[in-house]
Amino acid sequence: MAASDFEIDRNDALAPERGGRLGSVSLGEPLWHAKYELSRSMSLDLSDEWRAFAARLRGPQRVLVGQDRTRRYPRNYPDGFAKATRVAGTPFDGAAASWSQAINSDLEATLTLNDLPAGLRLERGDYVGFRWDAAGSPAGTHDRLAMVRLVSPAMANAAGTLDALVEMPVPTLVVPAGAEAHLDNPACLMKVVQGGVKLGDIDTLGTLTGGTIEAMQDLRP
Repeated sequence: MAASDFEIDRNDALAPERGGRLGSVSLGEPLWHAKYELSRSMSLDLSDEWRAFAARLRGPQRVLVGQDRTRRYPRNYPDGFAKATRVAGTPFDGAAASWSQAINSDLEATLTLNDLPAGLRLERGDYVGFRWDAAGSPAGTHDRLAMVRLVSPAMANAAGTLDALVEMPVPTLVVPAGAEAHLDNPACLMKVVQGGVKLGDIDTLGTLTGGTIEAMQDLRP
């Protein structure tokens, strides 16, 4: 993959008020929007793999797992948490023991994560993922995924508790309180937008000359 774009797509509209003030109205949940650009130089095996992947998506019929390829782990821990331990001394696997969210009068969301390694530091642009089981799925399937992005740096205190401002707020109408909050490979479910798969031509070596895949988050309980 040559490049990618992963940002929030907000479904908002301006709402002019009497007197000239501009208000705004939310028309729906903000969703993650992704655009992945394929390399123009790839092996025949990789070219075949991308073509098969694109075909299996069947346009917007099937879901895919999307993520920000630049932040699969927090910026300060690019190799994961192999040597990290929780306050109690047990190994840290990337997941918080529990989480909660508070939203103030300015609609800013503060996410609290508990039982992290003391002193663990997260930066702006890091992600917190949420994974849980869909109704009727076997325990541990984790076939539901969502994620939020930090917009403020934060550090876990001596008790392993961390508070950070996040965007978008955790959509608690969909993400259950028992969902696992985690820092390793945060991702979300997505579907390709209409016309979002555009594969390049096949060159004389039989391989793709690039292409793009564009998708939108599919937020489902």
